[in-house]
Amino acid sequence: MKAVNEITEGKKVYALIYSADMKADGVRFLTPQNYPLQVGLLEHPKGHKVKPHRHPSLKYNVSTTQEFLYIEKGSVEATIYRNDWTVLKKVKLNKGDFALFVAGGHSFKMLSKCRIIEIKQGPYPGDKKAKIFMD
Repeated sequence: MKAVNEITEGKKVYALIYSADMKADGVRFLTPQNYPLQVGLLEHPKGHKVKPHRHPSLKYNVSTTQEFLYIEKGSVEATIYRNDWTVLKKVKLNKGDFALFVAGGHSFKMLSKCRIIEIKQGPYPGDKKAKIFMD
C-alpha cells in the first residue's frame, strides 16, 4: 500500500487511506485545511517538548460527517461506495493503518479479530439521524 491512497472519482474524494509505515519529520498534517476533521501525524525524538497550550472556543459550520478509523489490531476489508451505493473500491487495512472516510458510504468486513479506534464529529445525533443504510 502506498503511504497515502486517495480514493477519488473525478475531483471528488471519498476516502484517504494511510499505511502504518507513513513517516513524518515533526508535525505533518495529512488532510486539506478545509476538511472538518483534521488528521495529523506527529513524530518527535525523545526529549522533544510541546509547549503548554489550549484551544479556544470556536464555532464551526460543518455540514457533513467524516469518520476516522485506526486499525490497532487485525485486518479489515473496507468497501467505499458512491452516494448511489455502487462500489467505488475495496481496500485492505492492516494493523497500524488508518483511514479517513470523507464522502459517500462505506462498509467493513473483519478479516481477522480486530480492535479499531473510530473518531468522528459530535455531538452524536442518535441512531435514527446518524446513518443512512443501504436497502
